[in-house]
Order: sequence, then structure tokens, then C-alpha cells
Amino acid sequence: MECNKVEIDIIIVPEGSGKDKVYSISSIQFPNVVTQGSTIEQAKARLKEALELYFEEAPKERSMLIQVEKEDNLPLISRMLL
Repeated sequence: MECNKVEIDIIIVPEGSGKDKVYSISSIQFPNVVTQGSTIEQAKARLKEALELYFEEAPKERSMLIQVEKEDNLPLISRMLL
């Protein structure tokens, strides 16, 4: 059974520096699900896995998220310093 994709907003916070730098990541919708990785890609993969486990225990939570049809239509959110 394939699930529809859902859109979540994430927060990535770099911590440390040099070889000790890690990226903490969480979702605005589910702020208690937090993980980290040594790269942004690893942090995102770990958050996806953590949220999938969370949704197994709380399937109704997933259904409350915004449904998206395909990844090409996702909004891009970033930050710019002036």
C-alpha cells in the first residue's frame, strides 16, 4: 500500500564547527521529533525515518498534514541575510 506524500516544514540548525559540526533537524508540525546528522542530507534521512516510525504509532497525525501531488510542486523555503 503506497501512502500519499505529505508536506512538512523543517528546521535545520548547524551546531559545532569543523569535524565536530552536526545538523540538528526537526519539523515545525512535530517539534518533539528531533534528530541530527553529520550532513544535511543525513539529517533529513534520519528525520524521515523518525517521522515514519512516529506515524506508525500515531497514523491520524499523518492524515492532518497537507497532501502534495508530486515533489516538483513543493514550495522552496530559505533564509537570506541582508
